[in-house]
Amino acid sequence: MQVFDTTLRDGEQMPHVAFSAEDKLAVARLLDQMGVNVIEAGFPANSRQEIEAVRRVAGEVKALVCGIARVVRQDLEAAVSAKVGMIDVFCSTSPIQMEKSMRTTPKKVLGQSVDAVRFVKDQGLSCMFTPMDATRTDPAFLNEIAARVSEAGADWIGLTDTVGVGDPFSVARMVESVRNAVDTPISIHCHDDFGLATANTLAAVRSGASMVQVCVNGLGERAGNASLEEVAMALKCLLQTDCGIDTRLLKKVSKLVERVSGLPVPPNKPVVGENAFTHESGIHAAGVMRDGSTFEPGVMTPEMVGQNRKLVLGKHTGKHGVAQALAEAGLNPGESELKEIMQRVKSLADKGKQILNTDLFAIADTVMQKLPKENRSITLDQLVVTTGDKILPTASLRAKVRGEVKVEAQVGLGPVDAAFRAVRKMLEGEIKVEIAKFHVNAITGGSRATVRVSVTVEDEEGRQAQAQAAHVDIVMASVDALLTATNHLLTRQVKEAEEAA
Repeated sequence: MQVFDTTLRDGEQMPHVAFSAEDKLAVARLLDQMGVNVIEAGFPANSRQEIEAVRRVAGEVKALVCGIARVVRQDLEAAVSAKVGMIDVFCSTSPIQMEKSMRTTPKKVLGQSVDAVRFVKDQGLSCMFTPMDATRTDPAFLNEIAARVSEAGADWIGLTDTVGVGDPFSVARMVESVRNAVDTPISIHCHDDFGLATANTLAAVRSGASMVQVCVNGLGERAGNASLEEVAMALKCLLQTDCGIDTRLLKKVSKLVERVSGLPVPPNKPVVGENAFTHESGIHAAGVMRDGSTFEPGVMTPEMVGQNRKLVLGKHTGKHGVAQALAEAGLNPGESELKEIMQRVKSLADKGKQILNTDLFAIADTVMQKLPKENRSITLDQLVVTTGDKILPTASLRAKVRGEVKVEAQVGLGPVDAAFRAVRKMLEGEIKVEIAKFHVNAITGGSRATVRVSVTVEDEEGRQAQAQAAHVDIVMASVDALLTATNHLLTRQVKEAEEAA
């Protein structure tokens, strides 16, 4: 099975995509390294710059380089001047395109097509003849033109689903019909207007096509073409058909084309999308940690395509995924700590917050530096703050101090100051603390950033305790850090008193 990549030609015809000569060269080199058989590098008749770009590609890769051309002499001569090894000669063959677009007749199409193929062969080049809009072409005429150009020396017949209206059954019938009419090998070129490009390509292969035409990331006119990554992996894993591609480079070439095209790869893109081997659900995450094939194709692994399996955090995350992510970062919380971390992660996710690893690590640090619940002198039950340009910032909180429920409210210069004043007022009679240091850092970007607050408190004897807390709410993070540090200070006081006694 041969692979014909048309990213640099049909892919570039996608709206808003334009490759520089250097871009084309970079993509072509990587496609060549992967083992692509034919690289269609462009449409030489477009401009002198395009001729030069195609010529540069042809001079630097081992793969056969192809240039596309209409059945007119100037196009054919431009392709020859680009020093390509193959010319893809195309001509409309469907009734609607012959009448409405080309304004020609079937008889003229036959004559021009045969003449163009003969011209290419006279130059000593490989020739593919492409009856454009083959899926809407009358089957009898399609077979006739395939036979005529084959007699003229065409090396390949490139059957195209130009407007993406074929389905696997109609494409299979078309390929079988042409195969019965000629011995010339068939190449298949499918567009994705109904999301069937990959399926149609596989149907064509099952029916006898021996070359697949593809674009990296599924670029191409309108909804794009059959994608290299999907077709290559489906051939390898589902049809057990070797196409000679080093699939480990699929992610790399996808990222390169994403960069030079300026078109982001959707995260749910099969094979190369960021979500292709990513799991959030607790059941799924636990399963793939034991055996990847439980909730992945199995016959296709992330390593086969240059990807890595990832477990991400969200409202569906289970403790196995959280525990593994923490373990990879060297954090090993106890069972009760893991439970509290899980609660905080799910709480943030329920509010629409995307949980990044940096968020998780900050949350874990916050929880793991706390004393066990049974050893905490102070536990927060509720915090309410109000602030604005016409009112004094006010904080009210309810907490248990050594088992006794206490309620306090204070005003301050801002909501954090008001909350700190309320905490300190509540603790009068238990401990008097001053804020020795207070630092705030945004861990992630944007208005939904997780904030890490570091607080150092000092008692009347000069003892200090420091704690950090992370939250999307700066006031909650600040109070959490203050209470954690104060709990540590109270515990230290108790221990020192016991030792003195």
